[in-house]
Amino acid sequence: MYPSSFLILSFSPSDFHKRVGDQVIAYKQEQEAYYYARIVDLAPTCILVHYEGWPPDQASWIDYNGVVADCDTVSFGPKGRESKLSWADFKKFYYSVAGVESRKNTGLVTDTQMNLHNCPCESERMIHPERPERLTSIFDSLHAKRLLRYFRRIHAREVTSNELLRVHTFSHVRNYYPLLSNNTAQEQKPIKITSIAALLNYSPPSSPILKPTSCGVGGGGGGGRPILKIEPHLQHQQASPSTLFNPPELLSRMDCGHLGISVDTTYHPEHSRTAAKISAGGLIELADTIVRGELKNGFALIRPPGHHAESDTAMGYCFYNNVAVAVSAIMEKYPAKIKKILIIDWDIHHGNGTQKIFYDDPNVLYISVHRWEHGKFYPFTGAPDECGQSEGLGFNINIALNECKDKPKAMGDTEFIAAFYHLLIPIARQFEPDMIFVSAGFDAAEGHPENLGGYSVTPRGFSLMTKIVCDLASELCNDRLILSLEGGYELESLANSATASMAQLLSNDTNFKHSLNGIKPNLGAIESFRTIVEIQKKYWPCLPTQSNFKFQLPYDWKAKDSIMNRPKRDVKKPSSTLIIEGY
Repeated sequence: MYPSSFLILSFSPSDFHKRVGDQVIAYKQEQEAYYYARIVDLAPTCILVHYEGWPPDQASWIDYNGVVADCDTVSFGPKGRESKLSWADFKKFYYSVAGVESRKNTGLVTDTQMNLHNCPCESERMIHPERPERLTSIFDSLHAKRLLRYFRRIHAREVTSNELLRVHTFSHVRNYYPLLSNNTAQEQKPIKITSIAALLNYSPPSSPILKPTSCGVGGGGGGGRPILKIEPHLQHQQASPSTLFNPPELLSRMDCGHLGISVDTTYHPEHSRTAAKISAGGLIELADTIVRGELKNGFALIRPPGHHAESDTAMGYCFYNNVAVAVSAIMEKYPAKIKKILIIDWDIHHGNGTQKIFYDDPNVLYISVHRWEHGKFYPFTGAPDECGQSEGLGFNINIALNECKDKPKAMGDTEFIAAFYHLLIPIARQFEPDMIFVSAGFDAAEGHPENLGGYSVTPRGFSLMTKIVCDLASELCNDRLILSLEGGYELESLANSATASMAQLLSNDTNFKHSLNGIKPNLGAIESFRTIVEIQKKYWPCLPTQSNFKFQLPYDWKAKDSIMNRPKRDVKKPSSTLIIEGY
């Protein structure tokens, strides 16, 4: 892994005496070179380093052999040397009482390898909505607001095939885990697939996303077409043993000219599979840390997202259903502690995959707040009368939102908070979960185009929604809460909204200085809520029978001093400006 010709002296855990914040020389895999780096965190078998002179997200977990005392060639990143004062400040906080306590509260899992998942086209003509910049924009926002230091960083790992098979079919897992054998007990010793025919599936996935996306608000990502007749070069490609890296679902021609999955889901033959496995595995690792009691809550800054992925289908930018895989893994591993799980999905698009996976499960309550427009908005599922089946009847709740025909108005903060206040909170209390997962999509945020969003939820709204869920987790399940990134494609609104939510997970109070613009939702939301109550009241008698769906925020939600809104400095007192480079 490391070029030994450059090594003068490498370290082992026993003889490593550097501390967090110290400068080291570390190997950067992507550039295959050594760079000056700063230690961000230490673990028994590996360390997290940020490479100096590179953007804030350029931090990797490396083993101790990746750190050297000296080498022939070492340099800084494109931005050059970083401020020693800034890193000294980070080091001081890390070892302070406040720093130690903060790392017992909230975890953050991410990995730079997920940013390698991208369309191979590298087109300058068009931008794929689900792209690496989604993660880097959030990371940059956290860095600019000096919030990274408050999170305990979790080392992501790849999901195992056994973990995936609890949720996904063997054929689907095999498509993206091509060396998976029929004997899953031997997953640590992959067996070569001898039958190429077993991999071939010439039928495009039967999902609504295959409808042209340029004809209305129903589109997922935009453009593209399914290939109904296999092109000769593609048929040869799929039948070639050298292309086991290409899944048989790769049958759609995207607008950029490259092949994709379900019209708009990009696929990189070298990196997408690994990114998908790290996305799901990282979420499991974070959940595991929380259930063990080492953390109260956490945020999974991961991609590709997951809530559209069904048990046998990749679609809507999603390969594996990350939340479903993690929920199943945790419930199997901790049956005495985690018996019931609540999944809240506030992505503007309905989580068709999550609903389908748990549709008959009474131990997993799925509540989705999404744009529906009477079935005309992608993915065209999530009707209010889809309530579950068999033993799971009543444990699937779709808060499906429609505009009022007479007075159409986009949903915003007030409508989402009203849905939480009047529907989600009482149902969650009646269900009494042992843990809460949130499919945290931020495509309901203001600024998204009609085909990807069209709503106007502000960062303040997402912050309040997170506050509500945090309070529920504290009340019902010993604080056990995870937010997992789903959608959100306009980078500025995504970064601001995600940062507002993540700050709310921290132990510091947040200031809702201006509260909300209104306390009564619009007419479209009220009509939608009444429909949902009428359908769900037979399963959840806690729901209000008559209501105008107004609400009032609790007074204690308006803390004066917080991590997001500190008192203004006294301009009469001179203060030095600290360059923000250290975490």
